[in-house]
Amino acid sequence: MAVEHTAPSTYILRELHDVTIPQSVSWVPQTIGWKILGVALLLVAFYLAYRIALKWWNNRYRKEALNELILLDARDKNSTERTFKVLKVVLRYLDSSNAKLFGQAYVNRLNAYLPVGANTDTSSAFFADEVSGLWMQSLIDPNVRLTFEQRLEVIQTAMTWLKLHKPEIQMTTGGQGNV
Repeated sequence: MAVEHTAPSTYILRELHDVTIPQSVSWVPQTIGWKILGVALLLVAFYLAYRIALKWWNNRYRKEALNELILLDARDKNSTERTFKVLKVVLRYLDSSNAKLFGQAYVNRLNAYLPVGANTDTSSAFFADEVSGLWMQSLIDPNVRLTFEQRLEVIQTAMTWLKLHKPEIQMTTGGQGNV
C-alpha cells in the first residue's frame, strides 16, 4: 500500500524536503530455507490430519456400539441379549470368522481382543467370572435369569471391553493366543 506524499503547503514548512519512504517489508520469506521449512511444516500438518482422520475412521464402530450400550437399561430383562448382539456385531466387524462363535468360545474371543497388560484388578475388566457363564446360559435357557446387578455388570463389562479392546487378537507373553 503506497501512499502518495505531497509537499507541505504552509509558509513555515515550504523549505523542508519530503522524507523518503522506504520500501515495505514483504511477509513472504525471501530465503529458500524458510520456504523449505514452511513446506515441511505443511507436510507434517497434512500427515497429522490424515492420522487423526484415519484413527477416527477406524474407531467409529466403537462409538456406535457404545451409544447402543448406553441406551440399554439393566432393569430390562432382555438387556443382556441386546448386549450380546451389540458385541457380536463388533466381533463380526473385527473378523467375519467370529460370526459363528457362541458360549465359552465367544467369551474367550472377547478376552483375546483385550490388551495383554490390561488391568485385571477390576472385576469388570474381563469376561472371565461366573457372571459371563450365567450370561451365556441365560441366552439359551429361558429359565436362567440374571439379577439386576448381574445384568448391570454385563453391560458395564461390555462398555469397558469396547473402550479397551485392540482391533487385532493379542498374544500372551508365552506366544500363545488367548483363544
